[in-house]
Amino acid sequence: MKFNNNKPRKPYSSKPNPPVNFKGTTVEVFRGDVNGAIRKLKKILEKADRQKELSKREYYEKPSVKRKRKKDQGTKRQKKLINDMILKGEYMPTPTVGQEHLKGKREKRKAWMEKEKLRRFQKRRGK
Repeated sequence: MKFNNNKPRKPYSSKPNPPVNFKGTTVEVFRGDVNGAIRKLKKILEKADRQKELSKREYYEKPSVKRKRKKDQGTKRQKKLINDMILKGEYMPTPTVGQEHLKGKREKRKAWMEKEKLRRFQKRRGK
């Protein structure tokens, strides 16, 4: 085995290390106002959804639960989109006929609320 001992050593310097540059989100403290800096940092983190991301990664999420969460988010987004379109008058849903699809009180209540919302919107639009 051969070692490379031909290279000269780097000279030792007793100079202090340069200041550390922090990576990521940083906030400077001006005039000793730590509370203001903390408030500013919290706002920055809130805008970047860092807190939500950290709380989401705090515990392991099974792939099936992850898929279900994503699916529920998509369903909620689609319902909101349709609801906004109804309120703008861009889309009118076809009314469902009969009561067979309404098995419980909750479904009946939801259907009644939808009809009531449409009725109010049409009334407002007619004026």
